[in-house]
Amino acid sequence: MSLPEIAAAVATGTAVALATEATLGRWEWAKAKVRELMHRGTAAEQNHAVAVFDDQDATAEELAARVTPFLRAHLDAYPVAVNEFKTLTVGGTTIYNQSNTGTGVFIGGDNHGGLTINHSGPAT
Repeated sequence: MSLPEIAAAVATGTAVALATEATLGRWEWAKAKVRELMHRGTAAEQNHAVAVFDDQDATAEELAARVTPFLRAHLDAYPVAVNEFKTLTVGGTTIYNQSNTGTGVFIGGDNHGGLTINHSGPAT
């Protein structure tokens, strides 16, 4: 596989990872990650790529398709950045699932049993 082929695959993988995280509600994380990954580029290049994530009604597929050309252009201009981009695509994102049973305080995930939220009221 040649460097241009690797850059294309890495740009696509990075775009999918960023778009997926954005559509899961991590819009600001995606924007910050684009700036971090494209730090070698100009502010204008970064701004164009970040602007893709301003459309919060877009699907992950649409966002990935829109940001891929910016990422690919960056990798074409700075091939040394491929390894930095690969860190996101190979490692991917981490999703944790939590299932809780019984009593007690649970953070995130499912709660099987009673749960009372009483803001500013007495604890029960």
